[in-house]
Amino acid sequence: MKKIYQIILIFLIIGITNINAQTNQIGIISKVANAELSDYLNKIPVGQENMFGFNNRGEFFQAEIGIPYEVFTLNTEFFDTKNIIRTKTYIVSTENWRVPIIVNNQHRALLTVSKVNNQWSVVKIGAKGLAEELDMFNKNHPSIDESNILRVFQLKGDFILTSQNIIYPLTSAKQLLSVEGDNDVSYSLHDMLILVKNKIIRN
Repeated sequence: MKKIYQIILIFLIIGITNINAQTNQIGIISKVANAELSDYLNKIPVGQENMFGFNNRGEFFQAEIGIPYEVFTLNTEFFDTKNIIRTKTYIVSTENWRVPIIVNNQHRALLTVSKVNNQWSVVKIGAKGLAEELDMFNKNHPSIDESNILRVFQLKGDFILTSQNIIYPLTSAKQLLSVEGDNDVSYSLHDMLILVKNKIIRN
C-alpha cells in the first residue's frame, strides 16, 4: 500500500511540475509580447490599420495582449508510419507562440513570438482572420480554460488543441476535412490523427 501511495505521489509531483513549467513559459512569452507590442503596432503602415484588425491608430493605445497560444505540429514519425498507434505521441512544439492583441475585449491580430538566437522575440504581427476565429472560439466555449494551436503544415490546416486532447478544427482544417458550414465539430486526438493521415494518403 505504501508503494502505491509513493507512485501516486510521484505522478502528482510530475503533473504539478509540468503545470508550473507551462505557467512559467506563458509568463515569459507574455512579458516579451507586452514589451514589444507598441513597436510592432507602430510598424503598421498608415492607412493599412484595417488590414491588421484595427479601425484606426487611436485603438493602438487601448491594445493589450491576451493569453498566448503555443503552436504545435505533427512530428516526422507521424508521416513515416502507416498505422497510428494510440499510445504514441505525434505532437511536438514548433517553438512558436501566437499572442492575441485585444481591443475592447476583441482579438484584433496576433503577435508571433519565436526564439531568435536562443532568445524569445516578437517576429511578426498580423493574422487578423485567425485572431477573429480564436476570439469566436473562446466566446463559444467559455468552459475551455486552456487551449493551443495544432498546425498541420502539409495540409495548411489549423486546429484548436485543448488540454483534454479534444480537437476542434478551425476554418482551414474544416475545409480540408470537408466539414460543411459553421458546424461546431470536435474529435478525439486519435480520431483526428486518423482523419489527417487518410487525407494525406489520398493527396
